[in-house]
Amino acid sequence: MDMGDGNKTVNISGDNYLISPELRDGSNNGTDCFEWWCFEHETLVVLEAVAIILSLVGSFGNLITVIAILFTSLRYSVNCILIGSLSFAGFLYCSLIMSMQAVIFHRKSHNIAQDFCSAAGGIRYTLTGVIMTHLAAIALYRFLNVVYINKYRYMSENRQLVTSLVVCWVLPLVFTIPPTARVWGAFQFQSQILSCTFDKKADQSNRVVMVTAGFIVPCLFIIYCYARIGCTAYRSLKRVSRWKGNSPQSKAIRMSTMMMCIFLIFFLGTFPYFVLNVTDKGFKHPIHHIWTTMFAWVLYCCNPVVYTLMDTNFRMAYKKILMGECERNPVRRTGSSFARAASAKI
Repeated sequence: MDMGDGNKTVNISGDNYLISPELRDGSNNGTDCFEWWCFEHETLVVLEAVAIILSLVGSFGNLITVIAILFTSLRYSVNCILIGSLSFAGFLYCSLIMSMQAVIFHRKSHNIAQDFCSAAGGIRYTLTGVIMTHLAAIALYRFLNVVYINKYRYMSENRQLVTSLVVCWVLPLVFTIPPTARVWGAFQFQSQILSCTFDKKADQSNRVVMVTAGFIVPCLFIIYCYARIGCTAYRSLKRVSRWKGNSPQSKAIRMSTMMMCIFLIFFLGTFPYFVLNVTDKGFKHPIHHIWTTMFAWVLYCCNPVVYTLMDTNFRMAYKKILMGECERNPVRRTGSSFARAASAKI
């Protein structure tokens, strides 16, 4: 409705808002802004600040984890090699996706180039899938280490380990390349949530398949692995009670417990987001999409904290790196907590 003085009244979700000419600035390309965030400047400032902080914290935490593994004896552990690859994926996500989102919040734009958004959406969901597949691979290796030690040794050989890493990085591309190329599904900038995500006007079957095959199935597999580890530990309870604190068996269980915590953190962070993406395909509740995304980001930054709290070797490695005491030629320590329980010569 035109007010006659250059202002307009717009009805959004039953509420009337007055749009003044001041809102028609360069950031909105000289057009009227009809989204909910047009009237929430302070909210966007807070979202931008949170995105910047999480980007910095997450990038630093994951990068220092990668460096700590590369330049200490942790690099001789199969499990730590997988953690290093997982942390590198987390570093890319925090440094690329979160920083890009902070720029979008700052620009307050409701129109971003299609090609850019297709690439950004593809990178975003590819890295999320890479993190998910790494968690599944780690769960598999922990399961084999506790339940089938001979198969674990076989999977820890060079060829099998490299194959596992390649699969973790390549498999998500099977689901993200088609929508990126707009062959099956599509990624589009959704101004309601200020994000490059699934196009609500495109074929939604890709979204359903991606959530099912890229999230639900790996989660069920991971839950199965850790459930079997728990059952094995429970059946051996009497024998476990006689294990010494630094015995290979007790270290294997502790390592499995730590990685299960990492998975639970990831699950709690991403489950609300994926559920909302399936149930609210039209983005009718934009604020929920934003807070679930932010919640996942917070938990993405928690992995280094878990490593620090739950493993002495990571604490020592972090300390050496932060104190500038890198080991250029680290020696395998046969007495370390990973040497017998969670490592193999590679």
